[in-house]
Amino acid sequence: MMKLSNSITAILLTFSVSTFSINVFADTDLESPHTVGLNSGGGGIEYKGKGTDGEGVGVSYLYYNYQFAPSYYLEVGIAGAEDINDWECTEKSDNNWDCLSDYDNKFDLQADHFEYNAVIVALKTDLSLSKRNRLYAKVGAAFYDYRIDLDHTRIADENGTGLFLEAGWEYRWDNGFGLNTSLQHQDAGDLDIDTFNIGISYAF
Repeated sequence: MMKLSNSITAILLTFSVSTFSINVFADTDLESPHTVGLNSGGGGIEYKGKGTDGEGVGVSYLYYNYQFAPSYYLEVGIAGAEDINDWECTEKSDNNWDCLSDYDNKFDLQADHFEYNAVIVALKTDLSLSKRNRLYAKVGAAFYDYRIDLDHTRIADENGTGLFLEAGWEYRWDNGFGLNTSLQHQDAGDLDIDTFNIGISYAF
């Protein structure tokens, strides 16, 4: 989990330096400064060092961003995540659990239900590869609220402010519609969420 977040951070810093160098003397007239989009994907969570099998969480992210300078955007969004497999846990002995998903993949998280919501405020930068292709990265804050249950008993109910990171590739047509894929990391204190996402967007 730490390696992924470090990689995304390194990509973001590289993009920021590159795009600033390329666009520092660019024309400031911006076309289609507004963008709305929706990302969906899946991955795994880690809670206090205990991780799922990596395929047990589904995420969605609805966002709006405003381009205030060439290759720089301010973004706000709403993120949500929850378990997409049926997690079944049985206690073998005191504090020793055996957990299976509906695909029979063992994992170490002692829980059978997970739900996460967050409001995201982020800075986005991109690097153009061609007329329609670009790489992008985002860094920001996630104002989160999540809960974890085990056999209908609440074992975690937390809220706070965490780190939001995303890096990906985007393709945009002349009509404003776009398609993107990305890796996303959300750090919510004791909880980490790492996912692979596919999204659509519209610039206007």
